[in-house]
Amino acid sequence: MRYQDPLRAAGLALMLLAAASSLSPAARAQAVLMDSIPVDRAILATLPPAIELRFNTRLDKRYTHLLLTRADGSTQTLNDNAASAWMLRCALAQDLIAGPYWLRYQVRDEAGQVAGGVLHFTLRGPR
Repeated sequence: MRYQDPLRAAGLALMLLAAASSLSPAARAQAVLMDSIPVDRAILATLPPAIELRFNTRLDKRYTHLLLTRADGSTQTLNDNAASAWMLRCALAQDLIAGPYWLRYQVRDEAGQVAGGVLHFTLRGPR
């Protein structure tokens, strides 16, 4: 049998506990898009009243950036008006013409990690 120093064993246990907690999902979570309206690559006959993006974590909305590239090539900055810290909601102008659209988003979670992506959809028919 080997003799162990109780203080050394306690120190080792604390180090292991600290390492395990630093690897917990909450400590390393990054904002990930979980769901959207419309879904990515949707082909729409009519526009939804708004674009909605739902994330897996709370967002620090002060650092949210939303840029819509319209079918005619112009860009438009959109503003989030969702009450939930887990979601972004942007009203869409009802004058959008038929064609492809890209919503580029950049968000920051409450832990300070930045994430982003692109949501693509196509509007079909007259508008």
